[in-house]
Amino acid sequence: MKKAIATVGAVIGIVLLMWLGYGLFVYSRNPSPQFSLPPSLTPPPGNVYSELVACIHNIREPGKLAALAQQTDYGTLAEKQAIVEANREVFRKVREILNKPAQVERLTYQTGDPTVEAYRQFARLYIVWATLLEQQGKFGQALDVYLDAFAFLEKILNGGNALHLTFHFMATSDLFQAIPSLIPHLSAQDAQRGARRLEQLLANEYPLDKLLEQEFRVWLTGWQRTVRGQSLRGFRLDLPKSEPERELLYLPKAPLSQAAQQYMQQWLQQAKLPYPQQQVVQYPPALQQLGRELVARDPQGIALLVARYTYTRARLRLLYTALRLETYRKTYGRYPASLKELGNSPYLIDPFSNQPFVYRSQGDRYVLYSVGPNGKDDGGQPFPEGRLRREQPGDMGLKPYLPQRPS
Repeated sequence: MKKAIATVGAVIGIVLLMWLGYGLFVYSRNPSPQFSLPPSLTPPPGNVYSELVACIHNIREPGKLAALAQQTDYGTLAEKQAIVEANREVFRKVREILNKPAQVERLTYQTGDPTVEAYRQFARLYIVWATLLEQQGKFGQALDVYLDAFAFLEKILNGGNALHLTFHFMATSDLFQAIPSLIPHLSAQDAQRGARRLEQLLANEYPLDKLLEQEFRVWLTGWQRTVRGQSLRGFRLDLPKSEPERELLYLPKAPLSQAAQQYMQQWLQQAKLPYPQQQVVQYPPALQQLGRELVARDPQGIALLVARYTYTRARLRLLYTALRLETYRKTYGRYPASLKELGNSPYLIDPFSNQPFVYRSQGDRYVLYSVGPNGKDDGGQPFPEGRLRREQPGDMGLKPYLPQRPS
C-alpha cells in the first residue's frame, strides 16, 4: 500500500514538474514586450472631435445624395436645393466648430463609427452645395464651401493613424475632382482669400511622423496584448491546436519585440525627411520570421501610407498654387511666366520632388502638375489615380485623372 502511494506521489510529482516546466518554457518564450513608444498626444482643451463625427452621422437624405453623386453635375438645381435644405443644420454645425480644436479620440474602429463611405457622403454633400452656389453665380461662396470641407477633413485626420488617413484620402478625392472647374470663375479677391485659407490649413497640417507614431502605437500595443495573452497558456495547459499556432506560441518573442522597436524608429526617422530622400524600411531579419504582420505593418503597407499622405499634401498645394495663379491673372491680365513671380511660398513646392511644381504658361492657359510618387517628370503623362506605388509613372495635374468618377 505504501509502495503504491509512493508510486502515485512520484507520478504526481513528475506530472507537476512537467506542468511547471512546460509553463515556465512557454512563459520564457513570451515575455511581456516593453516598447519605448513616443509620448501619447495630449487632447486639446475643449476637444470637439466627437462633434465632428456627429456631423457625419447627422447627414440627411444619404440615399438621395448617393444617387445625385452618380449624375452629371450632381443633379438638377431643384434636386440640389432639396439636399441643401435638408442639411442646413449640418452646415451650421460644421461652421460653428471649424475654428475649435479637434483631435482624434480613438485610434481603432468600433461598431457604429462612420465608415469610409459616410465620409465620402460628407464630401459629396459639400460638392452639392458648392455646385448649387456655382449655378447661382455665387462663386466666392462656393469656394468657401469647398474650403470648409477641406478644413473639416483636416481636423478628422488630426491626431489619427492609417484609419483616419483612409477617411481623409477617400473623401478628399471627390473634392479634388470637383473644385478645379470653379477656379476660373473666381475674382482676384476671392482667389486670394481662398489661397490664404489654404495657407493656414497647410501651415497647421498634421505631420507624417506623428501619424506613423500613432499607427505604430496601435500595432505594438496590439502585439503586447497578444504576447501577454500567451504567456500563461502553458500553466493553463492551453495547448496549440495547429502548426502555425504552435510556432507562434513557442517562437521567442524578445527578438521580435526588439526588431519591432528598431523598425519603428527607422520609419519615424524616414518620415521626418523630404519625400525624395525617404527610403522604404525593410523588416529587420527577426521580423522576416513568423511574427512579421503580427508585430508591425509590412514595409509596403507603410510605404502606401506615406504615399497617400504625401499625395493629399501635393493636391492641397496644387490647389493653393492654382488659386495664386488665378489671383495673378485677374490682377495683371495674364498668367505669370514662372512660379517665381508668385514669391517664395513653401506651398508652391511639390512634396514629391521637393522642387517647385512643373509650370508652363501658355497664353490664357497654363500647365501645372506634380511629378507624382515616382519623383520624375513624365512630361505631363496622366497619373492613374489610386495606384500609389512609389515607382508608378505619371504626373498629377490639378484635376485627378479618373476616366470615370468613383462611386
